[in-house]
Amino acid sequence: MCAAMTDTSGGFDQFLDQFKTQTAGHVKHLTTLALQFSELARQYDDVRRDLESERLARRHSQESAEVLAGRVKDLEESTMHGAFVLLVVDADADAYMFDDKYYTSDPAEGGKRACHDLKVATQKYLKSVDSRLAELPIMARAFASGEGLANLVTKAGVATPNESQQFVSRFTCGFTQADDMFDFVLVGKGKDRADHKLMGIFRQFVEVPSCQHILLACCHDNGYVRLLEKYVDSPTVVKKVTMVKSFQTGHEFAGLGSFSSTTMETIFRNRPIVVGGMAPEGGPLTSNGSMKRSNSPTMGTYATRAAASQTSVVLSASKSRPPPMFGPLDKTAMLINASGHRIDMPLPQRSAAAIESFNRKIKQKRFCNKFHLHGTCPYEPDSCDYAHDPLTPAEKLVMRYALRRQMCSYRGDCRDPLCFYGHHCMCSGAGSNCKFPLSLHGVDVNSWREVEAPSGAC
Repeated sequence: MCAAMTDTSGGFDQFLDQFKTQTAGHVKHLTTLALQFSELARQYDDVRRDLESERLARRHSQESAEVLAGRVKDLEESTMHGAFVLLVVDADADAYMFDDKYYTSDPAEGGKRACHDLKVATQKYLKSVDSRLAELPIMARAFASGEGLANLVTKAGVATPNESQQFVSRFTCGFTQADDMFDFVLVGKGKDRADHKLMGIFRQFVEVPSCQHILLACCHDNGYVRLLEKYVDSPTVVKKVTMVKSFQTGHEFAGLGSFSSTTMETIFRNRPIVVGGMAPEGGPLTSNGSMKRSNSPTMGTYATRAAASQTSVVLSASKSRPPPMFGPLDKTAMLINASGHRIDMPLPQRSAAAIESFNRKIKQKRFCNKFHLHGTCPYEPDSCDYAHDPLTPAEKLVMRYALRRQMCSYRGDCRDPLCFYGHHCMCSGAGSNCKFPLSLHGVDVNSWREVEAPSGAC
């Protein structure tokens, strides 16, 4: 009996050991499952929280987007409400002088007509580009030196020297009063002042969204190419700007082919003013080149009058001999021929090495003419658009040659001794590559006399 109980006890112990082993395995498995469940629960909570955060962020983003869209819409509406087209004119150049038909016996009335016709011509062009632009108000600014414009109307035979200043004043007043968005601004003495004004207003509005389009009437002067070439890689600006070309277009504008262009031949002059405003037979020219009778039998040519009234002390004179080489004269002196036409002194020969080095440098940057040729610049170095980097005297001579090939706006009437532009052509004839009009070829350079500049000309 004891043996039987022993056997039974041993079997139970074995069963108990097996049960414990199996139970431990189950506990271990359940523990593993519990840990896995806890990890899944944690991950679920993380995902739930992330989804909630994403939902809140999406809602916030949507609300922000709606707010921004509203602001953009308000801005667009505000921009379009104040949208306009800008027209700027360099009006003291004969290329952009208003046509002779506007210079009537009543200058104020002529100015009003010029304003009206300019606005109509601008709207017509805008309509051909985009009908929406034609519906916008046009803001026009014509800039000119009062003295320079007075000289031009005298040269054209429109007014006598004594009347020209008052004529210009009345014409510009009529122009300005004809439309509250059109202004003719006389900027004072100095032919570069109008340039600075035009460039300034262009820079001010070229990237302003409310300014929907800009028309630039200044293509006679290559200096404005420097203004535009900064924007050739900006499709927005290129689409926004139109060049209004004239009968005299600077050759460097050909490099700005990406900009649109138009002409307004019925508004501005379509031919140069003959020096002195006189035809070969001695009468002033009308707009079609025919003769018209002068109201003043003693009017004469402006160049002759200017020689008598705008120059002061005659320092030396010659009846027939070549003019002196550039350089020896005092900076306040210049040469005038017997007809009162400004004479350019011949320049020394350039060296091939200087031409090569200057051309290499100018491909990389544009240099400040006034700084290098006059030693001064109207702007601080940091605000000047052109380079003040050193140039050798030989390279400066090459620069002066290049500028001589550009025609001075005042031509033979110029009395600025520091003017570095050409006042007549020195080639043998009006070749295909010559930018000077026929009237500036064959100018008498032998009957020169040396004169001092009028007070304040420098």
